[in-house]
Amino acid sequence: MATKIDVRRFNFYYGDFQALKDVTLEIPERKITALIGPSGCGKTTFLRALNRMNDRIKGARPVGDILIDGQNIYDPRIDVVDLRRRVGMVFQRPNPFPQSVFDNVAFGPAVLGLMRNAGELAARVEESLIEVGLWDEIKDALDGPAQALNPGSSSGSASRAPWPPSPRSSSWMSPARRSTRWPPSGSKP
Repeated sequence: MATKIDVRRFNFYYGDFQALKDVTLEIPERKITALIGPSGCGKTTFLRALNRMNDRIKGARPVGDILIDGQNIYDPRIDVVDLRRRVGMVFQRPNPFPQSVFDNVAFGPAVLGLMRNAGELAARVEESLIEVGLWDEIKDALDGPAQALNPGSSSGSASRAPWPPSPRSSSWMSPARRSTRWPPSGSKP
């Protein structure tokens, strides 16, 4: 099985605080990989590192390598915008932009210029909302503010909105149901 993401002795710092220490991990292509651990163990920092969302945090500093499709994502020549098109993020909390429901869902395809006209964009919005099971609930509120939706609805539209239309890699941030030690007793990482 081909390796999609290859992490090599990756460390991450917030100022002097080391949030990740010597992470080495191969994530195979087309397989689901779960990161499980207690709150504060670095799961979110690691996921955010996969598409360089930590870049704007003052004092944040990566050390080591993360390769996606053989390319080091921390190489200074990397196009971060293109990286974020390829590595999508879905957040646990609703985070809609302060605009209409339609504009939130249409954001990704519109910014990437994937639709040729308004009709194609409207069809993509409907298709996306059907895919996440929200179309029937909010089809009559598409022009209303996304931030006014109830939490269940806004979660679906916010999660879908900034996500690239067909990311090649996706990172999901979700709260753990319970604390779990990894690796399990008696096994090696």
